[in-house]
Amino acid sequence: MNADFDNELRQDFLVEAGELVERLGEQLVGLEAAPGDGELLNAVFRAFHTVKGGAGFLALEPMVQLCHNAEDLLNQARNGTVTLDASYMDALLQTLDRLVEMMAALAAGEPLAMPPPELLKALLPRGGAAPVPAPAPAPLPVAAPAADAGGGAIDDSEFEALLDSLYGTAAPGTIEPAAVPVATAPASASAGTIDDDEFEALLDTLHGKAGQPDTTAPPPAPVAAPAPAAAPAPRPAAAAPAAETTVRVDTSRLDLLVNHAGELVLARNRLLSLAARQGSEALAAAAGELDRITDELQGAVMGMRMQPVGRLFQRFPRIVRDLARQLGKEVELVLEGEGTDLDRSLVEALADPLIHLLRNALDHGVEQPADRERAGKPRKGRVVLAASQRGERIVITVSDDGRGMDPEILKRKAVEKGVIDAAQAARLSETECYELIFRPGFSTAATVSDISGRGVGMDVVKTRITELGGTLAVHSRLGHGSELELAVPLTLAVVRVLMVRVGNRLLALPLGNVEEVFELDPGQDSLLDGRLVARHRGRALPLVDMVAWAGVAAETTRHVAVLHIGHQRLGSLVHEVLGREDVIVKPLGHLFAGVPGVAGATVTGDGRLALVMDLAGLAERAAKSVVPLAQTG
Repeated sequence: MNADFDNELRQDFLVEAGELVERLGEQLVGLEAAPGDGELLNAVFRAFHTVKGGAGFLALEPMVQLCHNAEDLLNQARNGTVTLDASYMDALLQTLDRLVEMMAALAAGEPLAMPPPELLKALLPRGGAAPVPAPAPAPLPVAAPAADAGGGAIDDSEFEALLDSLYGTAAPGTIEPAAVPVATAPASASAGTIDDDEFEALLDTLHGKAGQPDTTAPPPAPVAAPAPAAAPAPRPAAAAPAAETTVRVDTSRLDLLVNHAGELVLARNRLLSLAARQGSEALAAAAGELDRITDELQGAVMGMRMQPVGRLFQRFPRIVRDLARQLGKEVELVLEGEGTDLDRSLVEALADPLIHLLRNALDHGVEQPADRERAGKPRKGRVVLAASQRGERIVITVSDDGRGMDPEILKRKAVEKGVIDAAQAARLSETECYELIFRPGFSTAATVSDISGRGVGMDVVKTRITELGGTLAVHSRLGHGSELELAVPLTLAVVRVLMVRVGNRLLALPLGNVEEVFELDPGQDSLLDGRLVARHRGRALPLVDMVAWAGVAAETTRHVAVLHIGHQRLGSLVHEVLGREDVIVKPLGHLFAGVPGVAGATVTGDGRLALVMDLAGLAERAAKSVVPLAQTG
């Protein structure tokens, strides 16, 4: 087997085994909660068995050994001779962690370390013997191996012949039954079917286990030689195999396709603008057809980038389970909306923020079991992680049925820690009190622990969500629980923006952050605590003066775009609001790197250049400004 082919096999194994391992965390936690779920137990068994088979083919002995012991434990659980209690589940979860480490080492080209003996021992039944080494992988012996069956491989025809040999239906010219050592055909073979145990035995045969003694089951009884039988009827010709319906594509190629689709969107915008200016019916018809095709292409390309949010959610049951045990709490994690599609670039970006939100719910929200009983609640708390799509936004909520948040306690803690002063605390509304948890350095924990108390975590969540163009909202009811809601764009590839004019410059504000637009009346703005604000809907709305930021002359007419950035609301002061547009953001290069408030640039439909604003940067600069931004720009 040449090196290139070996690398290709290893990459295929990492992809396929990685998908199984990703699901195992959620499956094992579910199995711990429902140890009598036979279907789930079989799924976990098959996952370890499949990974062992692939590892055996690649001669990855440490991985084979680890999966072999886990597989034996699960098989005994399937047979009813072992009950999977908490200690066994701990061992299986540690096995999963070790598998993840081994796969990471394999991907990096590093040698695999043998699993710790204490872990292998923990996978044995109580009082069990020393771990039985998994059999070394061996090629399948056949009478007439195919020319390309190097390295112990087995092709489709040989696999079919192996199945035929189990039931005596081998067609002429195929491998004879005596050429392949197989387990005795079960009684159900007369029905022409094969159950799960028989199929697993068949897989064991392929990977060299059938020839080894099985310590978990009695040896099979000897079987007499079969009597001569009439030649079987000719087998009908097999139907042509269905064409493959999926194909793996390198992400760099996919990103290139997405980029070209974005460029096509910009060209479409220019053509539509040109058709509108010239008034040509023929040009307008062609532009309309291009508009339709571009929308369909853009939707198809965006669909390729999408992944179910369940790929993100499946890692959290394990985290919640371990954290609940560390805190001495009983918690049930409920997942909802796992089929909601999300841009693949957001899947990893949301992992850390959601971990922080779940940790916050378990540590600060859900009470201890005894406290819940005194409050008339079930001992086991409930945390719900849900996802849904609302228009062009993905909304993810983390809610709990815990103690809820007390606005007065939040204000007192904020003043004690110097986050705000007493005068500012007195003016806060209930919603603004909840949003104090996102302030850097804020914490309600009485003591510092490995989990909380350092005043970091929720401010990190706010920063990350804001960078993604998302928003945060907090809802709570004292004694009943809290809900944190984050909303992010459906995709980051093509951005829908609100085009505004400041002097002779065009600025693009991400539309997902725009709540409303209003015209600013004379005298409606003023200074409050050294900040420029506008009176709007009975509240003081902080303003960011984009006119001063852009360095252009002021005009009489001014408009305000109300922005929701993270958990903050700001008003962007501009001269004119032009309308919505789909754009693709292009970087400006290293010369403009670090310019506050600028995320990139785009080309408008009429060929002009527009700056795409980094609203998180604007919000941060506005928050640091003691005097109006107009006087500091």
